[in-house]
Amino acid sequence: MPTRPTLNPVLSLAVAVASGLLIGAGQAPMGLWPLTILGVAGLTWLLIDRSPGRAFGLGYLTGAAMNTLTVSWISVLGAAVGVALIAFLALWWGLLGLFISQLLRLRWWPLLVPPAFVAMEYASGKVPFGGFSWSRLGYTAVDTPLSGWYAWIGLAGVSLLVAVLGTTLLYVALDRARWRRGAAVVLTLFVVGGLLNLVPGATPQESVTVAMVQPNVNRNEHGTSSYARSVTNNALSETIFAVATARTQATDIDFVLWPENATDVDPINDAETRSLVETAASLAQVPILVGAVTDGEQEDTRQTTSIWWDPVDGPGSTYHKRDLVPFGEWIPFRDFLLPRLPILKQIGRQSIPGDAPGVVTAPLPGHPNLQIGTIICFELAYDDTSYETVLAGAQLIVSQSNTNTYGGTFQVSQQLTINRVRAMELGREVLASTLNSVSSPIDTHGRVLDPTTEFTSATRFAEVPLRYNVNLSVHVGPAISVGAGLLTLIAFACAVVMGRRRAK
Repeated sequence: MPTRPTLNPVLSLAVAVASGLLIGAGQAPMGLWPLTILGVAGLTWLLIDRSPGRAFGLGYLTGAAMNTLTVSWISVLGAAVGVALIAFLALWWGLLGLFISQLLRLRWWPLLVPPAFVAMEYASGKVPFGGFSWSRLGYTAVDTPLSGWYAWIGLAGVSLLVAVLGTTLLYVALDRARWRRGAAVVLTLFVVGGLLNLVPGATPQESVTVAMVQPNVNRNEHGTSSYARSVTNNALSETIFAVATARTQATDIDFVLWPENATDVDPINDAETRSLVETAASLAQVPILVGAVTDGEQEDTRQTTSIWWDPVDGPGSTYHKRDLVPFGEWIPFRDFLLPRLPILKQIGRQSIPGDAPGVVTAPLPGHPNLQIGTIICFELAYDDTSYETVLAGAQLIVSQSNTNTYGGTFQVSQQLTINRVRAMELGREVLASTLNSVSSPIDTHGRVLDPTTEFTSATRFAEVPLRYNVNLSVHVGPAISVGAGLLTLIAFACAVVMGRRRAK
């Protein structure tokens, strides 16, 4: 087991907070990825020879600091919401601290600690209510040579590599005679990642041209009776501008892309909203992929939906968002909590999740069976949901998002970073479409090609290749997550058993 100097309680707390801030500093918009590696090393070092209780506490404090830095934007929903979420997410880091303190007692700790980070990210992204795993280590590698690994081992695999770099740094720091081994690990991961970035992809023979419409909204109207109508009015207005621009530039558009919540009222059941969408499609003379709020099958429910809207045939194939934000789009234990917490009334109607992969059938002239992969906002954080788009046959990916609530916060750049990661993982261009945030085509190398400015109306034209490949990451990434969890549990059990034997 490694050793470290004895620290007084105050210094231990300070190191825990510092480690959390360092780990978070690699996330967007800071992007200081070397600090994340240093933070992983710092937390691991701090947990050497700690009792389970103290290890949990130090891990909790680290997680609280990291999440305060990275996801405190959730507080725009209310200070209490932000405090509650950060306090809960820190519990996972407390458990991580407890597990790492035991794994450090094993000889192979430099290789056993990194899977614990991946296991924590996997569990926190599942439990409870679908989880909330937003600030993963793998996101910090998007602008490093490690990004070459995304297409091969997925986001979970890259999180593992970032943690390996952290434990390797500590391994060398504890004994400088090991620097050759440490240097070999670092060089291998970075050099191979860089070479993987150079692997040429297939050259698609087909493409479609998309007009990405960013409608913009008056944020001061949110919650008023005029807001729902003005959103769709703006989408219509910007579509008219996009069509006029395309015709002036002799650009042939195949379809128009509207973001999430471009219609805040069901465009199928509401006559006024339907008229606006039909007018836009008729003027464009091409289909529109509409991001809409639709009525659920049960009374007083809703769904977040992507609708393929043809100018002649009207609404066609749909996809209903599956991964919903707990206490944002739906209320767990609604019948019990709503009467006791009146603030939850602000959430509105209960959202109902869809049950099918995010693929919309989008027939076009020359592409009668075009399959568009649709990822709606918060779903970006879920590996399985993202991977299932290409497994279900998606030839291109659109990422429709509202982001109105979080405009001007870290959330915007973080979500754009996740879009970049998904583009590299899936080997698909991603059209990141937002209501009034940052919209842009993103290529398969994760490059943001032509971003819009927040709080503006804008249009971007993108010629998007149609691709059919299924990257190895789609199969390997989930296996790494599950494998890391199993390995961590087995290693933890071994450490506990060995510890009890030594105590005897």
